Amino acid sequence: MEGRLTNAFTSVRRRAFGYNSKNTCSAVSVSLALNYLALERRETIVPEAWLAELLDAGLPGSADSLDRLYPQAGKLSRYLIETCGMGGASFATRITGAVNKYSQKMLPAGKGIKLNWTLFPRMATIKKNIDANIPVLITTTVAKSFSWHTMLVYGYRECYGKAELLIHSGWYRTACNDHYSGADGDRFFQKEIWLDKSLAVFGYYFSFPESPDGQA
Repeated sequence: MEGRLTNAFTSVRRRAFGYNSKNTCSAVSVSLALNYLALERRETIVPEAWLAELLDAGLPGSADSLDRLYPQAGKLSRYLIETCGMGGASFATRITGAVNKYSQKMLPAGKGIKLNWTLFPRMATIKKNIDANIPVLITTTVAKSFSWHTMLVYGYRECYGKAELLIHSGWYRTACNDHYSGADGDRFFQKEIWLDKSLAVFGYYFSFPESPDGQA
């Protein structure tokens, strides 16, 4: 059994994102999720001037080069950090509180977004959200190269009792990205990266006014 967000290749894997420096993975992953929701729901969840560009100008090697190549991509994550309080190594309430603050500040009444967190997220709830085209976030603790890292989940699979999550690393390093050649240049994208579901210690679920809160 396998599922993933609709249009994940274009609206998640092919999009630029904030540069993960100073342990800002939480802001990067939240920005990826909000950007996806804005693109796919056709709603003003993210200001148009903050919507991330397609990765058509190469992979930036620093925060400065990100701003040169993709001037919009880092605006949302910086706002979450500088205005909403989502600092480095944020997890649990430090993430949900900042997202809810963003919703109160940036979204009109009745059009807000809420983010809830839980310990040890259930696979059934992750599947329910992904099948409804709502991205999920997770934070790991001890997970080798992905230790103490917050990431966007855009897919899942279960096979012979093993459950895995399809995650966006939030890193521009070449080991996590690839490219294909187009008529007018290379097109970059995030590789498929599968992570054992048991490594997800914290889970985060978005909810909207017209739908019930996410549940653990």
